[in-house]
Amino acid sequence: MPYKQRIKTLEESHRLVENQIDVLQHSENPDQVKLKNLIEYKDKYLSELRVLRRAQYESSQSVDFDDDR
Repeated sequence: MPYKQRIKTLEESHRLVENQIDVLQHSENPDQVKLKNLIEYKDKYLSELRVLRRAQYESSQSVDFDDDR
């Protein structure tokens, strides 16, 4: 599966960014610029995950009609 490893990497990256956001939000004086950047990364990871999961699903559902077996 060509998508499997990339999806796993993105899921891990997303989880790490979420943890960083959580820590930053619960700090006394959160750096708003850093927080904004982390949220943008999180959204980027989620968007790419959606695309890859859909592509993975569609490739698993496709039928090769040219297969002569």
